[in-house]
Amino acid sequence: MIIDRIEEQERYYPLHKDMELAFAFLAEAADLEPGRYELENGLFATVSEGDTRQIDTVDLEAHRKYIDLQYCISGGERMAWAHIQELNPVSENPEHDNYFYTGRSTAVSIRPGMFFILFPNDGHKAGCHNEFQKHYRKVVVKIPVEA
Repeated sequence: MIIDRIEEQERYYPLHKDMELAFAFLAEAADLEPGRYELENGLFATVSEGDTRQIDTVDLEAHRKYIDLQYCISGGERMAWAHIQELNPVSENPEHDNYFYTGRSTAVSIRPGMFFILFPNDGHKAGCHNEFQKHYRKVVVKIPVEA
């Protein structure tokens, strides 16, 4: 997992051949309506807004087919992370590339202008809060894992 500010995006372009394309979409996403957007090379993005969920009521999830690039446009959220080898699998939905886990995780606050990148081994909870609910607006770009 990687967490950083959007101003530092260029250092992450070498991670994947389409990482620059994914970050370019983020530059356009702030004013887009919520919904799904198809990009080039099998990438797609979802712009969403909503209210955070209580962090201890949410299972960790991971994805095998996609890398997540998640960017906070406004509001904020708590995001939790743990390596899937340290977690207990509870359910899966391969059709939607969702694998769910329970276990201990580490949480961090995500503020506007911050992004995080999650790889297939990164169990995560996003869009959460500890004590006080927040309203957020964010974009998630799904980048196909290279074979």
